[in-house]
Amino acid sequence: MKKSSGYPTRAEVLDKFFDNWAAPKRAELVATAEAYGRVLSEDVFSLVDKPVFRASSMDGIAVKAAAFANGIPSAEGWKLGTDYVRADTGDDFPDEYDAVVQIEDVTLLENGGVRFAEDMEGPIVPGWNVTPQGANIRKGALIGRRGTKLSPCELAALSIGAVSSVNVFKKPVAVFIPTGNELVTLGTEPRRGQAVDSNSLMAVHLLREMGAEASAYPIVKDDKAALAAALDRALAEADIVVINAGTSKGEEDYCHALIADKGTQIAHGVAAAPGKPMALGIVNGKPVINVAGPPVACFNGLDWCVRPIVSAFLERPLPVRRKVKAKLAEAISAGGGERFEAIVRIELEETPEGYLAHPVSHRNRHTTDALLAGGLYVTKLVPEPNGAGDTIEVDILSIDN
Repeated sequence: MKKSSGYPTRAEVLDKFFDNWAAPKRAELVATAEAYGRVLSEDVFSLVDKPVFRASSMDGIAVKAAAFANGIPSAEGWKLGTDYVRADTGDDFPDEYDAVVQIEDVTLLENGGVRFAEDMEGPIVPGWNVTPQGANIRKGALIGRRGTKLSPCELAALSIGAVSSVNVFKKPVAVFIPTGNELVTLGTEPRRGQAVDSNSLMAVHLLREMGAEASAYPIVKDDKAALAAALDRALAEADIVVINAGTSKGEEDYCHALIADKGTQIAHGVAAAPGKPMALGIVNGKPVINVAGPPVACFNGLDWCVRPIVSAFLERPLPVRRKVKAKLAEAISAGGGERFEAIVRIELEETPEGYLAHPVSHRNRHTTDALLAGGLYVTKLVPEPNGAGDTIEVDILSIDN
């Protein structure tokens, strides 16, 4: 097997790309109610105090503290609206009342009077069980940091601060172009020599998960003119273009050459597999990535190459994946001496002694098994132990944002 020692690493490819390209700075104003999952482009501050004036800190009745100056008063003749009012948690109440007695210490009589528990908490003084103005949040307090991806709790915090709209980074528009004479659309029964296009569905949702506004074009056949037209259309419509397949050395692998013909090619080939035959370049100032056709290789290209580009548009660091230590159930083969990083899908088995890692690849399992394996491990270029019983650190593919 020919050695791939001349290929750059994934890190080298990305370093060269970002030395030649910078994401445009773009923001837009959106309604807070529509901002779930968006990334704040500036700090956000509360527009109000909460409470706006004051509020009861519990369910009870608001009273005049002066009535309790000499102890618990006889209140059976009290009148609602004169001597007290109801004040439940979060309620404001009229200014003449300045304390709240919790409802557990109160018996409301049929005539409107009140009987207080003999062992009620006290003393009842001005401000008792009253939340003062701004105790929960002050006007001008920081409630959203630039670069925060808005979760349901962050949306609630913005709403508490009466922030009805926020400036967020504009989502990059990404187009995925599936290519290949053998491809047919999902819903079509494949005949001999055909395969269902599975990558489009995976890619569009991965791109959306990354934070892009993504769509897939109809399948483009392996025709130079058709491929060039699809790329031109995508460049006019999108910020990021991902072309699938046609990037290796096959007779009809035209896609990678389009990048060099139309713009600046940063790399063709990477020292990582599956997915070595990929290409990356800049055309009309926009990233164009040609990922390999096999589904696992396509995922890998999207994951390590396209994800950082989307993050750059959103000015966010890459999301961090949870890692676990696991013992290899069997050795990992790194390609018979080739110089590359093996991107290995891992099935994790939980045992009383800890996790056991089962490497999964198209060589020993079905493609679907590899896609569904929930862990990822990347071997190093410098030889390291990857034998049965060795401990490795496995990335869990679910992402903590």
